[in-house]
Amino acid sequence: MTEKKELWTQKEVADYFRVVPSTVKNWRDRGLIKYWQAPGSTRVLYFSEEIKDFRDANTFNGKGGVQNNKKEIKREKPVVSTNPKKEWRI
Repeated sequence: MTEKKELWTQKEVADYFRVVPSTVKNWRDRGLIKYWQAPGSTRVLYFSEEIKDFRDANTFNGKGGVQNNKKEIKREKPVVSTNPKKEWRI
């Protein structure tokens, strides 16, 4: 038995996230969300499960961090030059 997946239009996805449709297109162009497009058609459709997974992966908690952050970003301290500052003249 095949599972029926609900397909959403670009406008429905935009309404779901409360953004304009061009924002959804930008996410699609950047490869952030998956979509389906019939060969020879200009209509783009999105699977509702994929959209909900995208929402869950980009949900922030109350302290400003990503809720489902699986990889930690390591930041190194900037290197400070030991040479004295060069004096500039105009």
